Amino acid sequence: MRPWIVTRHEPIEELEENLWAVNGEVPGFPVGSGMLRRMSIIKLGDGRLVFYNAIPLDDEALEKVRAWGKPSILIAPIYFHTMDVHAFQEKLGLQTFITKTGLELLRPSVSNVLPLEDLPKDPTLRFEILNGTKFGEPVFTVHSGRRASLLFCDAFQNNRPGFAMGGLMFRLMGFTSEKQGKTPPFYKWRAASDKKAIQKDLLRLADTKGLARLVPSHGLIVSQDPAGVLRATANNYF
Repeated sequence: MRPWIVTRHEPIEELEENLWAVNGEVPGFPVGSGMLRRMSIIKLGDGRLVFYNAIPLDDEALEKVRAWGKPSILIAPIYFHTMDVHAFQEKLGLQTFITKTGLELLRPSVSNVLPLEDLPKDPTLRFEILNGTKFGEPVFTVHSGRRASLLFCDAFQNNRPGFAMGGLMFRLMGFTSEKQGKTPPFYKWRAASDKKAIQKDLLRLADTKGLARLVPSHGLIVSQDPAGVLRATANNYF
């Protein structure tokens, strides 16, 4: 857990009227690694804002977000995405939600945390737990009119190679690739308990009605043929 520390992040991406995103550095990772982290921000029908992953923003970006809606909810998809949860609660006064698997791990250090199943109901946002993931990893669907965006934690990544020694190291370890949607081998070893079950769920999600984009927590957003990219990722899980 860290205090509110702003590290380098890119400008806010306005993906839909109700979906924004911010991409930034992963604290502690070497310069040029190619591994970034993304926070998605969803605006519910009543104007409340939901933050998916926590990335501290600079003053200008935070002011823009506050002008857009009322910061209300923080989703920490898994326990390994929680280093800035406490800072977000202190700065913005958010109610935090996490998977049941991560709930007991997070509660000793963070108060005011509830399971994802207690999220307020809103037609804009729904989630499901991916089968075959050791940590009960969720996938969220954001509905924007007839379009749908899938928000992934780690099961779908789309990292491009970085530069210098950090870039070389992360590419050799398989975290980054020139190919779209290549799942790092480390993820399969550390976080997948049943790759066939994950594959089945990803193939089903590729058929999401009105699928407009894939929004990974790590890597480039996919807006060109998102269904085809997700199917290719699923079929390369082995």
